[in-house]
Amino acid sequence: MTAPPSHDEARGVRILGAVLAGGVGRRFGGDKTVAEVGGIPLIRRGWEALSDSCEEVVVVSSRADTPEGPWRVIPDLRPAAGPLAGIEAALTALGEAVSRSGGAERQESPGTRDAVAVLAADMPLVDGAAVARLVDAYRGADARVQAVAAARNGEPPFEPLCAVYSMRCLPVATALLDEGRWAAVNLFSAMSGLTVALGDAASMNVNTRADRALAEARLRASAGLAPPTEEMK
Repeated sequence: MTAPPSHDEARGVRILGAVLAGGVGRRFGGDKTVAEVGGIPLIRRGWEALSDSCEEVVVVSSRADTPEGPWRVIPDLRPAAGPLAGIEAALTALGEAVSRSGGAERQESPGTRDAVAVLAADMPLVDGAAVARLVDAYRGADARVQAVAAARNGEPPFEPLCAVYSMRCLPVATALLDEGRWAAVNLFSAMSGLTVALGDAASMNVNTRADRALAEARLRASAGLAPPTEEMK
């Protein structure tokens, strides 16, 4: 069954959500996307965070053990090439969806800025409200703005894996990958995008089991709950 148009599509902007879940979790010691924070697997948390703001949410991964769920899995076009390749795959999937729906002409309309909202699966503090702020900022920005990302502490001062990228970013992403410039920061920098303050939500990545415990503690603290016990860690 075809999903109903999101509020963004109704205003002429189609937003596809994409959870980037292709990493193998070497530092974590296994598949971190199934690790739970707040009782919810990381991959599911990412899917839920994107769902309210996107017409559809896909998971981008070429891993054979990618967790199943209420999402469509699309493969990386360049396995093992990192998150930028995942962004390229998501933008390609969006372009194909527009073509299938007869929207090729609409895609070329000056007033149309179809885009992908991407979120790394290991960012459990980014919730639906944070994603909505990113999407709203993109939708409300000048038409020349082709990317919006969460501001973060440190360098770079933006998080390229918690961001919205327009279809016009696709050829840039492809060129960067062809040149061997695989870091996702290169795409956002090339597009001279806008940043949106989301507190410190986008500054927390779960790369190790200690990171998972810290994310758990921060979620519990934000909800006014006691710190996690040793069993919960």
